[in-house]
Amino acid sequence: MDFSSIPRAIDSLQRRQPPLDAAILETAEQMRNATDPELVTRAAERLLEDATRWESLAVGLLVATELLTQTKKGAVYMEGPRVPSTDTAPIYTLPELSEEQQTQLCNTLHRISMEHLEHPEPRVRTMVAKAIAAYVVKSSSEVRQGLHARLIGSIHQHIQQGRDDAASKYSRSSTGALDDTTGWRALETNWQCLASQISAMGSDYWREFPCTDDLLSDVEYSCVTHVNRHVRAAGMAVLEQGVIAAAEYDDILQGPLRKTIKAVIKTGLADNWSQVRMAASVLCRVFLITLQNKGDTLDDIFPVLLPRMCLNRFYLAQGVRLYSHETWKLVFPTQGLELVVQYLPAVVRYYVQMCDADNHAVREAACQAIAELAVRLGSHPEHREVLADHVSTLLQALIMCFHDESWPVRDEACMATGTLCKCFPEDCRPEFKLLWARWTEQLTDQIWSVRRDAAVALGDALDAYGDEVWKLLEKDLIPKILPAARDQPAMTAAEYKAHVNDIEKHTGAQLYSCGSLAPKLGKNRKDGAGRIGCSSCGIDRPKAPWEATDGCIYLLKELCIKSETHAELNDKVLLPLLTELADVCRVQHFPQSDELRTTLFKQLPEMAHALGKQRFKGLYLEVFQDLMFRTIESRSASALAQHAARQCALELAHLIGPAIFRARLADEMQQRAFDEIMREEKSGDGKMMDDPAFSPFGPPGLIGSAPFPH
Repeated sequence: MDFSSIPRAIDSLQRRQPPLDAAILETAEQMRNATDPELVTRAAERLLEDATRWESLAVGLLVATELLTQTKKGAVYMEGPRVPSTDTAPIYTLPELSEEQQTQLCNTLHRISMEHLEHPEPRVRTMVAKAIAAYVVKSSSEVRQGLHARLIGSIHQHIQQGRDDAASKYSRSSTGALDDTTGWRALETNWQCLASQISAMGSDYWREFPCTDDLLSDVEYSCVTHVNRHVRAAGMAVLEQGVIAAAEYDDILQGPLRKTIKAVIKTGLADNWSQVRMAASVLCRVFLITLQNKGDTLDDIFPVLLPRMCLNRFYLAQGVRLYSHETWKLVFPTQGLELVVQYLPAVVRYYVQMCDADNHAVREAACQAIAELAVRLGSHPEHREVLADHVSTLLQALIMCFHDESWPVRDEACMATGTLCKCFPEDCRPEFKLLWARWTEQLTDQIWSVRRDAAVALGDALDAYGDEVWKLLEKDLIPKILPAARDQPAMTAAEYKAHVNDIEKHTGAQLYSCGSLAPKLGKNRKDGAGRIGCSSCGIDRPKAPWEATDGCIYLLKELCIKSETHAELNDKVLLPLLTELADVCRVQHFPQSDELRTTLFKQLPEMAHALGKQRFKGLYLEVFQDLMFRTIESRSASALAQHAARQCALELAHLIGPAIFRARLADEMQQRAFDEIMREEKSGDGKMMDDPAFSPFGPPGLIGSAPFPH
């Protein structure tokens, strides 16, 4: 069923199998283009009275609700993505009802809502919640009192029943795990109904209904303790509307409601489900802005909420991350950095705790947040010493994540340790030997992004420790990994394809999924490792020699970038290394050699820009030009390798000048290939894939975009 608009809902009724009664379908069809309010009202009431199928009842609730609200969207979030709608025009125009017709429809809606408050179909219950928001504001005090009493009673009954059944039905069994992902009887929608009533009544709600301890106890239990994520999110929607309605009442905001909301947000912002984190983030923003607008002091709230708000700006779920980032700017437009410093012990304790969280996405976010602290406070002349007292604690937390079985966590820990060493080199020196072993191990990892980020961390270590690190790179690491691709066992493309498609090699292995219930939440440690996650690498394939060379490409790029500030990285050092790299990348005896060249050509333009136009043109261009055009002209090279080579040629030509670049080409065939690349660029066919453009994934990097506004 599609309930996005009345016409689509009517169309859905026509398609339902088994078909609905012909009279019901005819009644629904009459509403499609009707302009007579009496006709539409009677048709809606006819659907509401039909008890044979839930579909007709749901459509009747939809139409009746729209008749009363005239396409105005309700304030209570119930489903779907939290994305602001840009379409303000109504999809379907409904006739306006007279006061008498509205009263009659409100009475009918109230009666139907009370009958179906606990309907077995959750979509009907959701429609009931929306209907309550439409009719309750036009109803009498007696109707509102009766509805409220029924909702509170039903909520309390379901909570008590859930507590009684928890030990036997919803404990650590698989049934309990499943219960966390599905609907939970009518408790969720009852909370939505109450939120709708509060939203519709506004400040009048607190005049008519007292803020009782029983209600606060039930909502806190539902938000904090209840096993079902939908119930937790729905309970937070009630508190959100309660805060908005209580904006005029200091006694309510400063009383037990404040204590309850504080406890709920504390738990919700750290919930394992992104849906609940999002609901808690919305509640947090509404709560803090409401208190700020009233000039209330927040000293009792910041030690609890500030660390969680900071960390959620790095959370994996896009909606939570971007919403939290925006909340930070709204709530702390000027004093964000100072508040973090003021409550730094609480922030550090929470970050360290989250480095040991069950959820791998939380551990990733914690590593990023620690790196942010190092960048923002470590470079600040006044606040650097404040963070220095906590560096040892933060470093130990990152080292624990460095041994995590989830490779994204290891990746983030790798980057964060490099950043921390760069900002506080002497404080991190006692762990340098261990960090060096982990950085170099990551540089040869099976995951390309892990190799890339390990190279960045080694570049930060070079900035931190200078000649000490350079000697290790020059004498121990680079000579070992740069030529490693030559040792890759020979394999033809046909053999590689047969290996990949061999069913026996991939049958009976452990499966991992973001939707898995038990494996991703399990706790499995070895050698100080963190808990496993969706990207668990407890089971992996052996490292391949060519991957070490691939990691070395990223490392050499970092050395080129650092050459401007490190005198030892001169042309006498870099030119032989890059010459050997070009020779190693000519290997052809294994299928992944194309991936090696793809990496080279993707990194080469950045190397060239780092070395400078004159320096690169004079010494380094001829080292790579032949390999580049051999790849472009090759009939056996992969499409990715050819594309990377063509884009590399284009970027280098723009750097040193197309005419100069063309004149350096060795033969006429290479010149023709280059001319074709330039023609494609002019025609638009060769548009760069990585041009800066709008990204749906939000800010490209919070560390570089001043996440602590000041």
